[in-house]
Amino acid sequence: MVAIARRFGIIAGSGQLPIILAKRLQERGDAPTIVRIAGQADPSLKFFDTFELPLEKIGYALGHFKKNGVTDVILAGGVSQRPKISAIRIPVSLWLELSVIAVAMKRGDDGLLAVLVKMLERHNISVVGAHEILPDHVAPLGVIVGTKPARSQLGAIGVGISAAQIIGASDIGQAVVSLGRRVIAVEGLEGTDQMLARIADLRAQGRINSQAQPVLIKLAKPGQELRADMPVIGPATIEGCKAAGIKLICVGAGTTMIMQVGQTLEHAKLAEVSVIGIDPLEWSEPKK
Repeated sequence: MVAIARRFGIIAGSGQLPIILAKRLQERGDAPTIVRIAGQADPSLKFFDTFELPLEKIGYALGHFKKNGVTDVILAGGVSQRPKISAIRIPVSLWLELSVIAVAMKRGDDGLLAVLVKMLERHNISVVGAHEILPDHVAPLGVIVGTKPARSQLGAIGVGISAAQIIGASDIGQAVVSLGRRVIAVEGLEGTDQMLARIADLRAQGRINSQAQPVLIKLAKPGQELRADMPVIGPATIEGCKAAGIKLICVGAGTTMIMQVGQTLEHAKLAEVSVIGIDPLEWSEPKK
């Protein structure tokens, strides 16, 4: 049998991930076809083979990919807004999918992304995770930068893991901040950076002791479609932790991506913020 050559496509939202992916694919000779989500994707992506669509018409990306011989699609970057169901416009080939999409939009981000993945696969386009193209950006198990957690932080880690799994199962968010044996912040629709800004404000107001050391826990949601939405941290995460007085970040090993790895870890080193990769299913607080 003759192997079919793979051709990659990217549906690009906001952030650096679509740019990093496009550059990596280009470097290895797999220059991708990119569909930029209007108002979301970084303007610098215009220097690649790109086509722009408003989010309401993203269904037309399927025809664009097929026209360009795309066999594998990567979903990368954030989307800050959802279109109203009444504003969605889709090609005739997807009319039978409209009711499924409408139901998925009411189920939260995880439900919508899962339906998008299945829709692409039904049209013979494979969905590839960004982590499969950028394995060197995936958080490993253990200390990534800095030092092991102090004994005084172990309780906060355990509480944070439990809380992150609860909010993740409810499709609320991926991250929490814990202090001692309690959770002091939960990520919502505003995202991790804004949650960290709230902690910084609380510290500035004296609501958090200046000597206290909160812990940031960021994990994939239970059952999350990692090919479409893997948790990420980057330089902004480190800066947010620095401002909030957070000296320890725990992320899911193998299920979290580190953007701009060198810069992020250098920032963490200079800010004296440790980054640890953990397996939440195997975590147990050491006995005294």
